[in-house]
Amino acid sequence: MSKIDYGEIGKNIRIHRTQKNLKQKDLAEKINVSAQHISHIETGRAQPSLPVLVDIANALDTDINTLLGANLSTGRKKILEAQIAEELEGATVEVRERILAFCKEEIQFYRKILGLSN
Repeated sequence: MSKIDYGEIGKNIRIHRTQKNLKQKDLAEKINVSAQHISHIETGRAQPSLPVLVDIANALDTDINTLLGANLSTGRKKILEAQIAEELEGATVEVRERILAFCKEEIQFYRKILGLSN
C-alpha cells in the first residue's frame, strides 16, 4: 500500500485556489469549514476527509484526481487510458487514424519544445 502525500494534495489545493483568486477564508466559507482548517490542509498538517476533499474539488471546479496529483501517478494513467478508449468506442477506422496522426504530431511537438529526443 502506498503512502498518501498530504503535502502534495495541499499544494495542489493551494494552486487551484489561487488560480481562482480565492483566499483561504473564501474557500472555507464555500465548503463550511474554518480558514484554519484550509490552511492546515494546504500545508499538509491536516488530512482532509473524503467529503471535504470532494467539497474542495467542487468549490474549485476541478476533480479529485487533479488534487491528488502525484499520489495517483499510475492510477491517473489508467484513468486516462480508459477515458481515451471510451471516447474511441464507435469511431470509424478513418476517425481513429486521424486521431492517431494528431496524437503523434502533438507528442512530436511537445518533445521538440521540451528538448527531448524521439
